[in-house]
Formats: sequence, structure tokens, C-alpha cells
Amino acid sequence: MLRRLYRIFAVLLSSQTPRYIGLGCGALLAGKLSAEIVFYYAGRLPSEFYKVLGDKDLKAFFPLLLRCMAVVAAAGTARAALDYGAAALGVMMRSALTTYTHKRYIRARAFYETVSRGTVDNPDQRITQDVERLASSIATILPELLIAPFLIVYYTVRCWSMAGPLGPLAIYAYFVAGALSTRAVMPPIIRSVYYQEREEGNLRFQEVRITEFAESIAFFAGEDRERAAADAALGRVIGVQHVLLRKQFWLGLITQVFSYLGATVSYAIIAVPIFLGKYDSKTGSELSSIISMNAFVSMYLIYRFSVVIEQAKKLTDIAGYTARIVQLWEEVDRIEDTEEQQEEDEYDDDTRIVAENVTVSTPSGEQVLVSALTVDVVAGRSLIITGPNGVGKTSVLRTLCGLWRPAAGSVRVPRRELFFLPQTAYIVSGSLREQLSYPGQQRGDNGGSVRVCGDADLARLLSAVGLAQLVGRISSATGASGADHLAYDRPYPVQFWLKVLSPGEQQKISAARVLFWRPRFAILDESTSALDAAAEANVYQALVDAGITLVSVSHRQSLLKYHHMRLDLLPQGQYSLAPIPAIV
Repeated sequence: MLRRLYRIFAVLLSSQTPRYIGLGCGALLAGKLSAEIVFYYAGRLPSEFYKVLGDKDLKAFFPLLLRCMAVVAAAGTARAALDYGAAALGVMMRSALTTYTHKRYIRARAFYETVSRGTVDNPDQRITQDVERLASSIATILPELLIAPFLIVYYTVRCWSMAGPLGPLAIYAYFVAGALSTRAVMPPIIRSVYYQEREEGNLRFQEVRITEFAESIAFFAGEDRERAAADAALGRVIGVQHVLLRKQFWLGLITQVFSYLGATVSYAIIAVPIFLGKYDSKTGSELSSIISMNAFVSMYLIYRFSVVIEQAKKLTDIAGYTARIVQLWEEVDRIEDTEEQQEEDEYDDDTRIVAENVTVSTPSGEQVLVSALTVDVVAGRSLIITGPNGVGKTSVLRTLCGLWRPAAGSVRVPRRELFFLPQTAYIVSGSLREQLSYPGQQRGDNGGSVRVCGDADLARLLSAVGLAQLVGRISSATGASGADHLAYDRPYPVQFWLKVLSPGEQQKISAARVLFWRPRFAILDESTSALDAAAEANVYQALVDAGITLVSVSHRQSLLKYHHMRLDLLPQGQYSLAPIPAIV
């Protein structure tokens, strides 16, 4: 836990994150110290009231009452300001941690390999919910832990002056007993927090899938099945929560007992000098004032120790969140450690895709799909991959385009000259212009190059893939009017596009993107499966006419004529590679 927590703070306080986090911590500590001065004066007021009331000093009562109201107002303001400052610091920390995670995770290879291998569950939950809860928890306990040493030293001196060395020694022994007790029950809680967050992520994933595939569920009348699956996921969350609550009960019992027992300890401490006669010369009102002041000093020292003990419960939550976040970073570290070899696979020759003696397996490595695959896809010589279902066509395609690392052998890929089109088209939020020009820049030697997608380009691309009437349909669907170039740039959410575009039209949008960027190679994983034969032929012909070399996966014999080589995958890891006759 400490190693991972150190890494969290190293990120928060590094030069790569905004300096206002460090300044915020310093300001919060200064504010906490100032507030404690106010709280100290507020804590002294009862002892002064004991003396004034005991002496029946009416002249001193009203000034003391006014001072009390001012100090209480200041104390309330200080408490509210501290709560606000801690919450604001939590937001800053969340921003810094999330930005750092995005930078490390959402990048070439890292996030795809993390998701595809499944070694880290629910990365989205770790980035959103776990980071938010971690930042909030740290911001809450950080000022308490930072201020604790200063206050413990000060109130130890004050307690010693009033009750002698026995007072602070008794409180220290009291704290050690409480700390050891809480330490004994913390490890099981940390594990339970981790498991609870994992099951929470699984439940959220189940709910998201129900929303994402609502149409398919409705067509299959699968509501009962999905409800049962969601209830089962909820049941696992509730089960883990009950286990966590039972474990937290013992921690809460210890912390609460030690908190309430503090008052009794404070009176026992002052009782020793009283019974030994140290205050025999004091009047009744003076003795009451001393007892009240000692109770405040002793109680506040005990309270500071109790606060430290109470933070143990929050530390268990922090440990769980920290483990989940840093585990994601550690997985990215592992991927980056292997990137150097991957970089060697990118070479200057951008006119071919070369696989040499490659073994293709599942991401977990449990099953070998193709053995000793050697293929050379030269620009201008398109390749189609065929074979029965389940033989590994998509897996081979992912390996050839560099998404999957081969289990053995080497694959050299011209990444800057390659586009991948999956079977399910990826639709983004934004305007039609942004849809066709996604991702907005292309990787290059200087970090990326930007191309302008003009109005003429848009009209040409839409016409090439059979979507010439799309702008008019969008205007009709939204009730908008105006020139085409205005319709091109109106932003829409993803839900709008998914409603307006059929699955086949979404695939046409993907093809239009390839025509806009005109890479040397396009990888098509049954990316025209939702189109009829005529529309599919139109898309393939447009890609071929644009001079794009295709590497396709398809079951349709009609697509053979757009390719020059055929890689036929056979059962038990075998394959055959042969040229396609000019006339099919």
C-alpha cells in the first residue's frame, strides 16, 4: 500500500502536474493551523464561563458573551472554509490523476492491449469512480494528518503543565493501544474494498450492455434473461458490501469506543493532581475552571489521537482505490516495457506488410490459431483472408495490422500508412465533417499531420460511398435548414448519429474516412457485412480506384475480384496462400 501510495503522491506533486496542487496542500495546512488557533480559543471559553459564573461577575459576563459569539462565528467560518478547501483540493487531485492516467492509458497500443487481454478489470471504473473517490478521500484526511504532529506536540506540553508527566503518558499509552487495535483489523477491510469496487464495475458494465444492446435484447425478448443477469451482478455487489460492513463494524467499534472513552480518561488524568493536593489552594470556581480547561486540553489531545485512529478506516478505502488505480498504471508499464521490441517492427519501408514465421494465438496465449505464417503484402497486391468460422481470421488480421503481438515470429507494419475498419463501425460525436475526417490527424514523424476536409471533399466522399442524400436527411431529421457547408459543421451527439444512420450507412462512413485519408493499406474486418452486394461492390471499387491496397476478411466470393492473393486458413493452425486468378 505504501509503495503504491507513494507513486500516487509522486504523480500529484511531480513537475508534470499543475503546481497549484502543492500550493493547495500548503494553503490548506496553513488554513488548518489558523483554524486550530481559533478552535483553541473557542475551547477555552467554557473554563472562563465557569470562573465568571462561579464568581457571579456580571461585569465580566457580557464582554465574555460577546467575545464568545465572535469566536464561535470565526470557528464556524473556519470550519466551512476548511471543508471547501479540502473539496477543492480533491477536485484538483482528481483532475491531475485522471489527466495523468489518460496520458498513460489512452495511447497507441496501451489501452487496446489492456482491454483485449483483460488482465485489468473495468479500466473505465478505475479512471472515473476510483480516481474520484481516492482524490476525495486523500483531500479529506490529508489536512488532519499533516496538522496532527504540530497539535499533538502543543497539547502534550499544555497537558504536562496542568496534569504532570502522567497525563500525556497515559494519553500516549491510550493512543498506542488504539492504533494497534485498528491495525489488526485493517488488512481484511482493504481486500474487501478492492473486491467491492471490482463487483461495482461489473454491475455497471452489465447495466451499460443492457443500454447498448437494447434493440437486440428487445428483438430476442431477452428482458428476463438480462434482468436475471443484472440481479445476479447486483447480488454479488450486495454480498461483498455485507462482508465489508461486517469487517468495518469491528473497526468502527474500536474507533468509537476509543473516541468516547477519551472523556473518562481526561477526568482520570486531572483527578491525580487534585487528589494529591496540587490545587488545594484554589477556590471552587477556580478549580472548576482548571478542571474545564484540563478537560479541554486532555480531550483535545485525545481527540487528535482519535482523529488519527479514525483515519484508519478511510485509509482502508484509500488503500483499495490506490491498488486499483496503480494496478492499471503497472499494466501500462508492462506494455511500455515491451514497446521497444514493437518499435523495431515499424520500419522505413511503408510499401509492404511482412509476417515471417508468425504464430498467432489468443491474447491469453492459451490457444494457437495459426502456426508458421509467412506472408508479404506488397502495395498494390491486395490480400483476402478466408476460412471457416472460428479458425482465426480476425485474429490473423489483428496480428498483421499490429494490434496483437505474435506469439512467435515477427510482423513489420507501416503504421503511418494503414487504416483499420472493424465490422462494427465506430461513430463519434460531432459534425459530419468530423465524422469523415476522424481522428482529425494522422500519425507522422513530428507527432501528427492535419488535413483539411473541405466542402468539395465532403460532397465527393459522400457520393463515392452512396451517401449523397445524407445531408438532406440530417436536415429533415433536425428541422434545420441552410447551406450544405453549415450542415456539414453542425455538431450532434453519438446517439443522434446512431439513430439517423443504419448499420450499413455507418459502415459507409468508415469507408469514406479511408477515402479521405487515402492510406497505402486498409484493413477490412468484414467491414461491409451490413451492405447489399451492389453497395459493397461500390465501396470496394472506390477503395481500389483510390489506389488503396486492401487486406480483407470476408466470406463472400464476390469480393475475390478486388484482391490479388488469398490466404485460406485451415483447421489445426494450417493455411494455404495462393494468387487469385485474374478472372474469377
